[in-house]
Amino acid sequence: CEEHVNHEVNKLNGIVNSKASYENGNAIIEFDQTKTNETEIEKAINSTGYKVTDKKQIN
Repeated sequence: CEEHVNHEVNKLNGIVNSKASYENGNAIIEFDQTKTNETEIEKAINSTGYKVTDKKQIN
């Protein structure tokens, strides 16, 4: 499950780090905003059958 989400997200250009956690029910994605965006990341996650339900920015 976690690996499937990480695999799809990491296909995108500009992903610095991706960590999905089934136990925590979340994924933390670090990315280069000049190469990809939240919409593309959300599409990649949604393509796995999981759905993005909430987004938060962590600084």
